Amino acid sequence: MQNPKHELRKYLETLIHRFLNTKSLYQELKRIEAWETPGKFQTFKLGAGFLELSKYTLWRIFLTEMAAILSSTEQKSLIDWLQKARQHAPSLAPTRYNPNHSYPNRQAIKPQEYRTLIDAHISCLNTHEDLITRIKIHRDKVIAHFDKAYFDNPKKLDQDYPLSDNDITPLMTLVSEIFRKHHSCLFNQDPRMDLLILTNVDNLLRYARAFLRVRSDRALIRKGFKPIDYMHDD
Repeated sequence: MQNPKHELRKYLETLIHRFLNTKSLYQELKRIEAWETPGKFQTFKLGAGFLELSKYTLWRIFLTEMAAILSSTEQKSLIDWLQKARQHAPSLAPTRYNPNHSYPNRQAIKPQEYRTLIDAHISCLNTHEDLITRIKIHRDKVIAHFDKAYFDNPKKLDQDYPLSDNDITPLMTLVSEIFRKHHSCLFNQDPRMDLLILTNVDNLLRYARAFLRVRSDRALIRKGFKPIDYMHDD
């Protein structure tokens, strides 16, 4: 590595970008699933075929991306970045916010202290090793390859290697915090670890639900409102 300070910063930015997009996919998936509930399912049925296809696609992309980001064997991953950052801690020259420090209120972090932080993050990731393994198994057996046992019986994969929101949410929170911390140390910023999607599936389904309600409003229809007029292209 010729210029660790520059290369590892660029590497971190790329990983964060990949992770935030992946996290957004998972959040959209959860939003879609929230509409498959009593009181909302009628709206979900309007585009059930497309939404089911979207769920299928979002889930597979999520598994593929998370397996890569968290793998210890990938050439580029969070673990790989942490190991390289530990090795090149002096070159990275990390800092922390200190309001009592001279402008711009940043204080240098000693290399050994930064390595201790990295070791703590690796240790936290190791506590999720079983979950990360299950994510990679899902990726390997039904996405990267076709495992005969699970190809013939797809539900068996969820039985053998279950993945639940109760498992995934804490992992996503941990990865977000690790990325946030190192971005703060190396870029002097404390970013929000979410993409603010202003136009998401919730907005589309809320509009669809609103129109369904309007179509059922007999008082409006008696006054001359014609829902069909609003279903044509402009």
